[in-house]
Amino acid sequence: MYDVISCCAWDRCVSAEQRLNACWASSPLNVAVFACTWNIATLDPPQDEKIVKELLQSQQKEVPDIYTIGLQEVSSKPHHYLRDTILDDPWTDWICRELAPQGYIKVKDIRLQGLVLLLLVKLEHVPFVRNIHTNYTRTGLGGLWGNKGGVSIRFGLYGASVCIVNCHLEAHLEGWAQRNKDYVNIINDQYFEACSTKGILDHDYVIWLGDLNYRIADLKTEDVKEVIARNELHILKYKDQLCLSKDAGDVFKDFSEGDLTFPPTYKLDFGTMTYDSSAKQRKPGWCDRILWKVNKGRESRRHLHMELDRYDSHRTVLWSDHLPVSADLRLKVEKTDVKPPVNFRHMEPWKIGQDSQCIYFVHIDTQTSSWDWIALYKIGFRNPNNYETYVWAVKDGENMQHGCRVVFESFYLPKDTSCQYVLGYYSSLMESLLGVSEPFQILNQE
Repeated sequence: MYDVISCCAWDRCVSAEQRLNACWASSPLNVAVFACTWNIATLDPPQDEKIVKELLQSQQKEVPDIYTIGLQEVSSKPHHYLRDTILDDPWTDWICRELAPQGYIKVKDIRLQGLVLLLLVKLEHVPFVRNIHTNYTRTGLGGLWGNKGGVSIRFGLYGASVCIVNCHLEAHLEGWAQRNKDYVNIINDQYFEACSTKGILDHDYVIWLGDLNYRIADLKTEDVKEVIARNELHILKYKDQLCLSKDAGDVFKDFSEGDLTFPPTYKLDFGTMTYDSSAKQRKPGWCDRILWKVNKGRESRRHLHMELDRYDSHRTVLWSDHLPVSADLRLKVEKTDVKPPVNFRHMEPWKIGQDSQCIYFVHIDTQTSSWDWIALYKIGFRNPNNYETYVWAVKDGENMQHGCRVVFESFYLPKDTSCQYVLGYYSSLMESLLGVSEPFQILNQE
């Protein structure tokens, strides 16, 4: 099934790779991140495809390298939750159906009852997203229930460390102090034992999004609506509980946020831009927020930089009683980690009815496992488990940097010749793809 090949082929591969790395290493890389938060009020996704396109539309000149999407109040009824442990929940499926054909891979997700956080990465960056770990904190009912809380995904990106948090904090106007406590509890509770960056705030970059539930203090509901109608939003910012708590140093110290130039995102009558007209007449508020932090505490981190290109609500996405909010961010990485752990040799077309092989090279410092595998994917695949077929990777770590050969038996190969394919090396230790081949085709025999 596999064997080790000679060093000369590896030397040719290294020469090409060194030229590519020299080009990559000549300047820092700006990674475009599209971050989005949306409380979807336990609803199913819309059937209108225009809505998902409007939701995920970035305003950056370059297409995003990374999408991170936090949802709150995803339906967590027992029969829904059981279904979603086996399959993607309907909202994750809805988002992946839009982004997968554009070349984005869902590299990780985490769910805590109604909280869902997704991380989708452009295929060419996937081998450089490593050491992915997740965590969660319950804050509902004094920490016993997950209807409120926070979920996080941390990962390494070209040598920089990134942590993304999606949270749903205590509700209602009078829950201000509890929201501050929830934030502190999430910070204190979440640790990543297997990483050099143990806590959320230890990471080079932190992106914090969610339904933070902070409201507008002091002003009456009718006064808030009148100010919104006059488009004098600056008046409301001075009464925003999050801004007040942040200025007092109670929460989000050293975090940044874009200007609140968009109207409050909660609470709307479903499917409209009309603020709550029910008997409760709940006060509008900027519940849905995105903040970020750059950790420059050490000399080695002085190069870190993050810029905000846009921060806005999606006022055409009228579905929930919340408007979605998104931010276009750009973070800088120095590309100290530019070699994929696994490289594939140039792929010639495969032929239906014939056994086919691939040759790959494993970097000498890469940890491997007997449970690693090489998978065949159609271009547009959604996640590492969305393969056509697979074979086990080479089990013996000795001399793997000199090249390994694995064979795919013809019986298991797909018959679809209308699309392109790639191979990917999946690490069971890192739970991620460590290398992806160039695209190739499977052809009919002549």
